[in-house]
Amino acid sequence: MENKNIPADQRQYGVVLNFLKGLKGKLKLVEIGPGDRLLKNLVPKNISYSSIGIDKNNDFIVNLDKDKIPSKAKDFDILVCLETLEHIIDPESALEEFKRITKKEGIFVLSMPNDYNFLLRFYYLFGKKSYCMDKPFKIVVEHRHIHKPRVKDILELFSKHFKIRRVVYLWQSQASNKPGSSIKWLARIADRIIDVLAKIKPSLFARTVIVLATKK
Repeated sequence: MENKNIPADQRQYGVVLNFLKGLKGKLKLVEIGPGDRLLKNLVPKNISYSSIGIDKNNDFIVNLDKDKIPSKAKDFDILVCLETLEHIIDPESALEEFKRITKKEGIFVLSMPNDYNFLLRFYYLFGKKSYCMDKPFKIVVEHRHIHKPRVKDILELFSKHFKIRRVVYLWQSQASNKPGSSIKWLARIADRIIDVLAKIKPSLFARTVIVLATKK
């Protein structure tokens, strides 16, 4: 059942909540690169929430391109990082920091976009750019998509650093939640159809790859 508080183009948060459901005891969660901190008001009451990001709305202001996370080792039970690592110059160094601040038995929920999905392949074929990711000469300065991984690249990166327990493949489009869009409902129907295909052929139809992982 879908959570009405989660926008149609941010369904990865519903996956996170399904992962968290049923966890017992008082737990500490940190979200890296939380955007508008949507998750803060959705986590179960037994889970305390903190965020780390580059803007002042976060509990810890950190630029992972150059800063260490100001937290002691093994401080958090759960670490969530969605659609963020592709913006970081050195994702592997960031993952090492994630492991440092998370407990030995901690849970990681991580995601990256598949930038070789069928729609972006179509764009590249016809010389069209996705300007939310591909602004010429401003990629690093504006923290856009520095890295453009395939599904296999994402899984190889995460499996190098973690023990992957579960993988979820999603398709979702911004058009499905665009205010005032006359095609919004049509886009949502198309998203659902492509989402089914994402489970069958993720390299082509997955927009987002989400993993539930633990330390090796």
